[in-house]
Amino acid sequence: MADASTRTAGWLLAVIAFLIVYGSLYPFRFAAVGDQGVFALIRGLPFARTTRSDIAANVLLYLPLGASLAWLLAARLGGALAVIAATVAGALLAFTIECLQLYETRRVASLADVMYNTFGAAAGAFIALSIAATQRRLRASAVSGALRHPVATALLLSWIGYRLAPFAPVLNPGKWAAAVAPLAEGSWWTPGAILPHAIAWLVLVLACERLAPGRARTTAAVAMGAVLAGRILFAGLALERAELAGMALAFALASPLLRMPIERSASILAAAFVVLIAIQGLSPFDFQLAQDRFALVPFGESLTRYRATNLTDMFLRCYGSGSLVWLLARSGLPVLPATALGAGIIFSIELLQTWLPGQTAEVTDPLLAIAAGSLIAVFERNGGAR
Repeated sequence: MADASTRTAGWLLAVIAFLIVYGSLYPFRFAAVGDQGVFALIRGLPFARTTRSDIAANVLLYLPLGASLAWLLAARLGGALAVIAATVAGALLAFTIECLQLYETRRVASLADVMYNTFGAAAGAFIALSIAATQRRLRASAVSGALRHPVATALLLSWIGYRLAPFAPVLNPGKWAAAVAPLAEGSWWTPGAILPHAIAWLVLVLACERLAPGRARTTAAVAMGAVLAGRILFAGLALERAELAGMALAFALASPLLRMPIERSASILAAAFVVLIAIQGLSPFDFQLAQDRFALVPFGESLTRYRATNLTDMFLRCYGSGSLVWLLARSGLPVLPATALGAGIIFSIELLQTWLPGQTAEVTDPLLAIAAGSLIAVFERNGGAR
């Protein structure tokens, strides 16, 4: 494997491992647990039953860890040993974290989490090496764009993940019928609900054009179909009129958008996106005189909620921050100014939220914007952002 890809895998491994430890042990409030010794506590680790959504979250959490670790080790150990090593490393990390969670007052330790984390690491390792083994054939296939432009791929997958998390399928026709029922209720024309979906999908149309030049509408239509099917089949989800109308509007506007020069279409969408996130972040604009705190702990608010909710929130944050920086870069700005401008806009909105009751201002989204710019610089350095 190439030196550049190995270096990238090393950086990704470090970032992913940090995020796993940070997210699993936050807020780091460790305390003594009775008079039992460490080994007695470990022997008492339960194998608690969990929900399908929590299983999905545990598997997805360790999937990129196994993928980046196997990619890093394959050149030295060979494919089979790299998969085994990545799986063992994932299992050891998961077990260590569960043991530490015995002393973390807001966490619930379980051997079931270790099992699903280990499965995620093994699956990620196998997927990464499967892609590496067939890389030449993949570059000549319909998925070549996903390999050349992983940032655009990440935006598409982040939005799909946001709409479908926590990925818990239900094999119940009654549930499927209930998921379709909302389409028969209420009014279809609600611009305030439709436009966010339309803008999101127009951004993804540009991402699809990056991934599959000349086939953007078809690729976007497949992604739309996957989202609609998932919202019928997955637990806790249902079809929404606004989403369906937003998809239709985006599909209708896709052709004129794609006929424009890419710099112009990206600039228009970037401006629309800024207006959208400003309205969503500052609504209802009832500013108060007393300023609230600005949270400097990344994901502090998200990590205090249930893990399945964290997953949905994480996908949305990654999509929003990543899309803004990506659009600015596609509009013709160099990556560094695009990153600075995107992160600055998001930081300004977060700062204004300190004067809004009911809003939580965090450093998370500006940091994600900076991370998105870094990924664009790393993965698209050969062809540029344009």
